[in-house]
Amino acid sequence: MQQSAIPSAQNCIQFCQQKVLLENESFSLDQLSCILDMVYTDHKAVTGRTFTGYLKFAGEDCCQLFLFFFKGEPYAAGRYTEGKPTIYTIQELARQLAKTDKSSLLVTLCETDPILLKSMLLFLQKEPAIKAPTSLIDFEYVVQQIGEVGEHAMIALSRDNKFNCYFFKGGKCAQVHYADSTFERPTGMTLDEEMLLYAFQPGLEIQAYIYRDMNTTVAEDSSHYDKESMYELLTVGYLKNKRKDDQEPSVKTESKSIETELRRQHQEPVLAHIMLKIESGSLQGKTFTVTAPCTIGRKECDLILDDRLVSRRHAKLKIAENMVIIEDLASKNGTRVNGEKTVNSPLVPNDLVSIGPINLRILEISLPPVV
Repeated sequence: MQQSAIPSAQNCIQFCQQKVLLENESFSLDQLSCILDMVYTDHKAVTGRTFTGYLKFAGEDCCQLFLFFFKGEPYAAGRYTEGKPTIYTIQELARQLAKTDKSSLLVTLCETDPILLKSMLLFLQKEPAIKAPTSLIDFEYVVQQIGEVGEHAMIALSRDNKFNCYFFKGGKCAQVHYADSTFERPTGMTLDEEMLLYAFQPGLEIQAYIYRDMNTTVAEDSSHYDKESMYELLTVGYLKNKRKDDQEPSVKTESKSIETELRRQHQEPVLAHIMLKIESGSLQGKTFTVTAPCTIGRKECDLILDDRLVSRRHAKLKIAENMVIIEDLASKNGTRVNGEKTVNSPLVPNDLVSIGPINLRILEISLPPVV
């Protein structure tokens, strides 16, 4: 079978591939059947362990669809296209797959350990606490905070859309997965030192994603599909013996909704996310995302603005009465919103915040729901 052209990597995310079982093979129904045989039954018969990993469908338009399996069962799904990750139910993935041009579709099957699987799910499902170039944050200070709190966390460092994952257990970097095969891992370094070496490579821009909420979501329909129904779903887009929008029997639906609510109650609170763009200074044009509360300043802050006219701790983004507030922290050169000096001011999209001589444009604000 002739292999389709591999899509450009420019807009495709590249995760670490621990054990590649199939890579960039042209899609066919026979091949899909063989893949599902492997995932559901053959893998355990051959290796003695159930399959944990992902099935990826990639089209020429760089739309990537991910179907995740955990211990031989479907677990979750997601999509990455035009630089944006999206969480999917398994049926939503199947419907998207049904609309995709199969003639150029490539299929990859990879086995992973649970930590890498969780790291991929975090990227597709969660907004990170901080998303910014390493040059724009006090990266060592962030790592120090994770260690002092002793929390589980995941830091991803990305270059050219290659997604490298550093997993922290109890505040210590415990496991690393690299997608960037050009990086030569040094000997004699701790994982923390190795991470800092990657984060600050001369002449390269490295994007950091900091995840402190490690909760990931199981697709609500994850338990609905055995091997036969999964094959039918992925080839047709829905199950033929049911209407497309039919739900499972009411007892199962009620049980699933209760389980979902219990998971929701035990998750950490949803945080506010603020997307900003620098409109002046050496980092002009850079965009980044932070969660509130977030300190801004020249040193030992969540967001670093390296300018002598910016105070060490200059200002703070916080939430009050379901609004994002900018608070000046008694800075020497002041904080302004739309040209007006302020001590405490609410923010909305398109506001221009001036921290000393540096202008930050508010692009987007995502607030937690009011309970």
